[in-house]
Amino acid sequence: MNQLEAILKSMVQPLLDPETYSNLLTKLIIVLIYVIVAFIVVRILNKVIAQFFKVNNRSGKTNRAKRSKTLITLVQNVVGYIVWFITLTTVLSKFGISVESILAGAGVVGLAIGFGAQTLVKDVITGFFIIFENQFDVGDYVSIKNNSAPIAEGTVKSIGLRSTRILSYTGELSIIPNGTMSEVTNFSVTNGVAIIDIPVSIHEKIDDVEKKMNLFLKSIPKKYDIFIEPPEVLGVDNFNSYEVKIRVAGETLPGESFGGSRILRRELKEFLQSEGIEAPMPTLVQLYQDQQNKEA
Repeated sequence: MNQLEAILKSMVQPLLDPETYSNLLTKLIIVLIYVIVAFIVVRILNKVIAQFFKVNNRSGKTNRAKRSKTLITLVQNVVGYIVWFITLTTVLSKFGISVESILAGAGVVGLAIGFGAQTLVKDVITGFFIIFENQFDVGDYVSIKNNSAPIAEGTVKSIGLRSTRILSYTGELSIIPNGTMSEVTNFSVTNGVAIIDIPVSIHEKIDDVEKKMNLFLKSIPKKYDIFIEPPEVLGVDNFNSYEVKIRVAGETLPGESFGGSRILRRELKEFLQSEGIEAPMPTLVQLYQDQQNKEA
């Protein structure tokens, strides 16, 4: 009985001692100061990192600018993790908690968890390869597949070590684990080609139509900066009983092939109308009336 009273007294006595609360309050104030300092340090370092990479943005090179946006987020995240890890270990040491023992125990637990978190490890490793191999950058238009099955297609909004965010043309935001990307098609690395087929009437003289179109197409790059060179007529691609399809192609900036195709269709439509070039009209065959004439 005396031992139980001694144990209870030893547990209650610190709670009744004003010095206990004084020490606790001091430690909490120190912890708060550490957290505020860490927050300020992270904000300052983020601004320094962003300012450092702005040098690439001022060069005017699109590829370097997009690469800078990709690396800014990555470096800021890594620096933030390091600062907060140092802050956490410092705070724990202030409360008398051995950080070395926690890290040793975490190593054993981490090894056990690692076997159950192979997908996460795969995502992180793949994220490293995506970033450092420069497979794609923020702002690129890409198509993502997993074992030939389409996952997402759109503009890259952010790249992380674990996942990548893709914004589709219709506005959907897809968050894709990096480990699921087995095939990536990047439409923003090399120049694109806008290819369209223009139908004209079978009764038109194709040589004259092609000459007029080639002469008109020389003015396109002056009106639209996305075209590298003047588009050109490749020739007749197909024809039938009432129309001839003339294929036109033009080299564009990376990722601008779809927009270039729409521009060429609009411009050539207006040009053909202004030149009086006849549009194709399907031929209507009245088989029913011919059959009646035969019976008569």
